[in-house]
Amino acid sequence: MNQLTENPLFSVVLALLALLLIFLVLKSLFRIALFMVAVFALYAGYVYFFQERFPFPHFEFSPDTLDQLTEKVGDFIPDLNISALDSNFTRLSTGD
Repeated sequence: MNQLTENPLFSVVLALLALLLIFLVLKSLFRIALFMVAVFALYAGYVYFFQERFPFPHFEFSPDTLDQLTEKVGDFIPDLNISALDSNFTRLSTGD
């Protein structure tokens, strides 16, 4: 730790390495974000140009039909009421 505080050149090199690392991470995130924007733009263009030929289906749901759908879907989903043991419980002593 004393080497860091006594030698300012060492601190500058570490700061440059940290900035380089941050730059590389942001660069890779920027590439991912740019890819996602490109995919969204392609999808938006697809929807815009083919909307007349392939229109989106229009659904009107009343509360009754939504209740019926949730009941039907509920039959296929298993009951996930699983209780997990708490790992912070105290163990009972045996035979004292």
